This record gives sequence, C-alpha cells and structure tokens, in this order.
Amino acid sequence: MASPTITYNDILPPNSFVTGIRQDGGDGQPVVLSGNYQPTGGGKPQAMLYRGPLYPTDGNGIFPFLPAFPGQIIVTSTFYGPNTALFDPSLGQGNVRAVGSYQYEGGQGDHGMIYQGPLDGSGTWTQIDVPADVAGGTVANTLAHSTMGDLVVGNYDLADKPGSGNGFIYNVKTGTFQVLDIGALATLYGIWQNGPKDPAPYTLAGGYKQGHDLNTGLLADYDPVTGQLSRLTPLSYEGKPGVVTHFEGISGVPGGYALAATTDAGGAFVYVDRLADGGFGPARWLAAANPASTSISTANSILRNNLVGIYRPASGGVQSYVATLAD
Repeated sequence: MASPTITYNDILPPNSFVTGIRQDGGDGQPVVLSGNYQPTGGGKPQAMLYRGPLYPTDGNGIFPFLPAFPGQIIVTSTFYGPNTALFDPSLGQGNVRAVGSYQYEGGQGDHGMIYQGPLDGSGTWTQIDVPADVAGGTVANTLAHSTMGDLVVGNYDLADKPGSGNGFIYNVKTGTFQVLDIGALATLYGIWQNGPKDPAPYTLAGGYKQGHDLNTGLLADYDPVTGQLSRLTPLSYEGKPGVVTHFEGISGVPGGYALAATTDAGGAFVYVDRLADGGFGPARWLAAANPASTSISTANSILRNNLVGIYRPASGGVQSYVATLAD
C-alpha cells in the first residue's frame, strides 16, 4: 500500500444510494449492487438492485423493487446487502438473496426483510423482526444489513430505551435469532463465509463501544454450529483511539480481508491479514475521501479493492461512487 493510487468514479443515477456489493458469476464479471432509488415524481426511497459491470454502471441493469407483504402498504424500503449464486449455488443461477428494511403505512419503525429470487422481483419476501423474548424488550426497529451462506446479520433497538442498539445474527434455515452480548452499541454490518465447507465458519464485522470511544471497529469469527463468537478483535483508525471507527462491509481477499470503514476522517480502505495461528493481524488503513464531495463521503461496502459509497456533489443531492485502489 506504499504510494497508493485511488481512482474515483460515479456509478448509478443521481440520488441512488448504494449500500452493498457482491460479485456474481457470468460473462464480464458482473456485480450485484444493493441500495435504494428515488421514485420518479417524488416520494420516499424504495429498494433497488443492480446487476452488471461495476463501472461504468449500465442503466439496463437497474431493478426497482417494492416489497410485498400481505396487508401492508409499503411506505419506504432499502436493500443493504446482497448475496449471489456465485457464493451460494443453492440460490439458483440468476437469483439473489438481498436483505434490508422497510416501513409500512400505519406501522411503527423499521422492519427487517429478506428477498430471495430473480431480479425481476417475482421471488419471495420474508419479514424478520427480532422477537421481544430474544431482545429482552419490545423492539422498535430491526435492520438487516448483510447476508451470506445461511446467515443474516444486522441491528435492532428497543422501544423507549435510548442507547439500546445491538447486533443480531439470524439463521435463514432455522428461522432463529441470536443477539450479541459484547457491550454497548454493538453493530453487525458485514459477514463473510470462510470457504465452501458446510457449515463453514464466518467472519463478522461491525463495531461496538469500548472504553471512551463512541464506536470501535470489530472483527470476530462465528461458529454457526455452536453459536459462539471467537477472536473478538477491536480496531481503531490507524491504531489511535478516536470518536468513531466502524466497519461497514467485508470482503475476502488472499490471506485475509478487505473492509470498508467509517472513521473520524471519513471513509477508509482497511486490510487485515489472517495469521498462521488463526488470529487477525494488525489493520492497514488508507483514507478514501472522494475529492468531488462537498462534505464527508461514506464507505458503505467493499469488493476486494473496490470501495462503494455516496458523496454530495456541488450540484446537490446524492451521488453513488466507486473508489478503486490500484493493485
């Protein structure tokens, strides 16, 4: 990472919000992007998926979604993370699993959701809200952030309890939830399945409150058989305690992981090696501030050396972008 070169390019139409990325199979190495879009004529954002080249993005590859749940009129929705048949052949070629959240007319707060099926929206929708008996109280919001293998990770908080946010792990096959017990303000935004073994171990990424920091980035391994976390590792931007370090996404790379991070300085690339003893090596950080932004640009997800996020252009609104780190 000596003398690194980062190239920034706009992707997707203006006021589309990219949140996640996953490689797909097929000619040209297409990707699947998740996020939301602004409907024509106004209204609140709705969920969107895209399949095609990462850059330049192809308008024909944009698929708008409107979640379908019986008896509910959807007000707004967003996808946060996709998975593809390249990593989970059981999905079927051309199908995806995407997770996110939505609100409906007359309802309270955000509800977690899973979509599984073709990109034309004809697949199945599942609402996933962390149950009160698992969360330890009435849940105000459930947001599903990422999925891989049989698992979905995300966050929830309790009604009328500020600062009660916590991370959860949901097993798609068993329909069961597990919540974290690692400290205040724990979050899970990223998940990576380590290898084809079934059941394979996972590595999770997010953040939690540690010491005086508002949020410290975390990496941890998760065993889906025992339900145990191990190698819980806190990481702060450039190794210095600050106000915020949070991991937004994770991607496997040879010898370790690439992560998208939000820090005091804005978005950043992060690379962490997997050591011979199974632990995590020290983090290598590289700030990634989109020079076209009139404010802090975000780092929302990552695919190897490609970080995706949003920024605010001088013309106003929101613009999605990809930052590519030269090999």
